[in-house]
Amino acid sequence: MRHVTTSALAVFLFGLPIAAHAAPITELFISEYIEGTSNNKAIEIFNGTGSLVDLGLGGYNIQMFFNGNPAAGLTVNLTGVVADGDVFVLAQSSASGVILAQADQTSGAGFFNGDDAVVLRRGTTIIDVIGQIGFDPGTQWGSVLLSTADNTLRRMASIIAGDTNGADAFDPSVEWKGFATDTFDGLGSHAVDQAAPVPEPGTLLLVGTGLLAAVVRQRRR
Repeated sequence: MRHVTTSALAVFLFGLPIAAHAAPITELFISEYIEGTSNNKAIEIFNGTGSLVDLGLGGYNIQMFFNGNPAAGLTVNLTGVVADGDVFVLAQSSASGVILAQADQTSGAGFFNGDDAVVLRRGTTIIDVIGQIGFDPGTQWGSVLLSTADNTLRRMASIIAGDTNGADAFDPSVEWKGFATDTFDGLGSHAVDQAAPVPEPGTLLLVGTGLLAAVVRQRRR
């Protein structure tokens, strides 16, 4: 009679290939934030949903909450369409020509500073937030290059969904990469990394159950 030890089972089990899948992107999210000198301000939105999105039809809008105010001080209703895998850029109309060359929509209103929350909504539903609604951090969230004041922030390629909780604390270092003031070379495109597999719990459970049953049968012989 051959006995299979628990350790041997573990080695065999975790040496097996596990069924995996890439988590789908189901909604738009903010992929870049520019808070530069003067009016060099822009928000880039990424569409990785697999379908073209009509922003006006979907009721998408950008809201800005100034100086910790819990009520939005500016709402910009977005118009136009954004193809799958493409981005949509909202810019301040007096921004640098480099920013305006990538802009799909502009607004002449006063835009955010480093201590203002920026929210992407579909209708009244929050789908992404930079900052914290109703909270004034003083000057900025974060520090040095990874801060919301006088910097460019780009979403990490591993992030595939927005922050839907506007009331929680905001730390740019968790999901963003920081760049120096007036860095515009990444504006107009975004890429996500969905290559990292997500284990299928059901598959792992079935494999483990089957191997355990085999071990039990071996020991009973």
